[in-house]
Amino acid sequence: MKRIVVVAVMIAFVALAACKPNATSVTTGGPNPPFEGELPQDPYIFQGEPGLYGGQIVLELKNDPRTFNIILASDENTAFLLQYHVNRWLIDFRNGDDPPDYDSGLCTKWETSSDAKQWTFYLRRGVRWSDGEPFTADDLMFTYDVMLDEKVETASRDVFKEGTDAAGKPIYPKLEKIDDYTVRFTLRNGSAMFLDQIVNFFPIPKHKWEQVWRAGKFNQAMQLGDKLEDIVSLGPFRIKEYVSGQRVVLERNPYFWKVDKKGQRLPYLDRVVFVTAKDFNTVQAKFQAGELDIMSRVRAEDYAQVKKMESPDIVVQDIGTVLDTQWLVLNQNNSVNRATGKPFVEPWKQRLFRDQKFRQAVSYAIDREGLVNTVYVGRAVPLYSFVTPADKFWYSDDVMKYAHEPERARQMLAEMGLKDTNGDGILEDAEGHALEFTIHTNSENSQRIRSVAFITRNLQDVGIKINSSPISLNALVQLQQSVFNFDGLLLGWGTAVPPGPTNTKNITLSSSLNHACFAGQTKPSTEWEARIDELVHEIDSSLDMAVRKQKYAEIQRIWSEQLPEINLVAQKEAIAYKNIFGNLLPSPMPPRVTWNVEEIYIKQK
Repeated sequence: MKRIVVVAVMIAFVALAACKPNATSVTTGGPNPPFEGELPQDPYIFQGEPGLYGGQIVLELKNDPRTFNIILASDENTAFLLQYHVNRWLIDFRNGDDPPDYDSGLCTKWETSSDAKQWTFYLRRGVRWSDGEPFTADDLMFTYDVMLDEKVETASRDVFKEGTDAAGKPIYPKLEKIDDYTVRFTLRNGSAMFLDQIVNFFPIPKHKWEQVWRAGKFNQAMQLGDKLEDIVSLGPFRIKEYVSGQRVVLERNPYFWKVDKKGQRLPYLDRVVFVTAKDFNTVQAKFQAGELDIMSRVRAEDYAQVKKMESPDIVVQDIGTVLDTQWLVLNQNNSVNRATGKPFVEPWKQRLFRDQKFRQAVSYAIDREGLVNTVYVGRAVPLYSFVTPADKFWYSDDVMKYAHEPERARQMLAEMGLKDTNGDGILEDAEGHALEFTIHTNSENSQRIRSVAFITRNLQDVGIKINSSPISLNALVQLQQSVFNFDGLLLGWGTAVPPGPTNTKNITLSSSLNHACFAGQTKPSTEWEARIDELVHEIDSSLDMAVRKQKYAEIQRIWSEQLPEINLVAQKEAIAYKNIFGNLLPSPMPPRVTWNVEEIYIKQK
């Protein structure tokens, strides 16, 4: 009974600390909880400013994660929680450095052959999982087996796909264990960009999950209601508490494998607290009340108000146009629901949605400049493909652009035989079906709800009736990736780290779970999707950067012409945070402020 009482008191303390203004600004002089075990033989040494131990950082989480399983993570909330904070890649990417670049992370080094077909990674000896068990090459071999298992529902597998064989089966790099601390990937074709794929490789512990995987139950592993001590990881923090709809509390991983140049073990912070705030108005109110230390995303409509809070104690940092995209997708899935024997999309709708002319007419009907100036109060730029101008290296402006031309849209729809036969302002097809569709977006995001309302008026003007249906983000992800019975979705992609062709494969490849217009195709359903697939794999195998850029520009051009997604805008955003933290280096890439969370500390007053 005493043990239960102690745990209850500790949980209550954490909850109060998470909600009490200025509770973060406490340094203890020593880590609590303390570190355990010995350091690795060759620990990672952080060369930046040494910090102080103690305290916590409190930030928002827009909704509950869908899972604690990093392999299955496919939504923004799960990725925001787990990546960097709880789980770490085989190698790191320091996205807030100038310039952003790869970092050795769990490896002491890596090597590549002259033809870039072989990539060898040397692991740090003595690294331990958050439960104290050793981390070795066997864990990497196990993780890769899980990722390549077609029964495991992961989008990460798409990033490693090199193409298909003569039988149409996917080809992936081969991974071999050289010794307990060395592994080697061998690719079919050389890839100078293979490190971009490796930052999708999150090791998971073989000793915890091998039996579960072999029993065919990995898709049910690490669910939100499972024992938190089973969520074993290699990141600087481990999950201590989860209260649905309220918070997720992380505590220091006592076995973390980094030190600073003074020999102090990292992380400096005792805890990271994610407070669930399901809409941006709540986030802003909590930040203003001092209950959050960070607003990792200041939306366009909130910027002026938040900017007024700027003071010696509060920093509001404008990061400009971001890499994230906002888009509308029409369902092009022409397959049949095995459970019902019926098409996922009604045949008459399917004919329209799969017609390039119809998608282009919709795109011409949308007033992107008007969307920028109203919903985004001028803090956004129109977007016509899936790469934003913020990606100065990979962005191509040679794409098809769609000015707001409602008359042109009406003409294109008329050429398809769509007419308003009864004078009610809504077009009908030759079979008499009225062009009335439903667009879903996430109910937690008022900005997207207003975007749907704005687009509804645009499409009404050309004879298309839209019904808005806000639902939860988790329900949206299920619709897009597995349920498939939708007309349209208005959503957005958070940028990959690092951005570029490798880490957009889970969107551009027709076989991907995130190919939103028609996910998980076994074979490309159109010639243009087949061409994009071909270009993606050619980029992977080219050692010439100029060739890779040219091919990626071609993908962006095809995307803008064929409109698998009707891209809308890229926002201009800002970050706001309390000016009490050392080593806090904001970045336009996720998680924006806490990408180096193990190095962040609370400054003495």
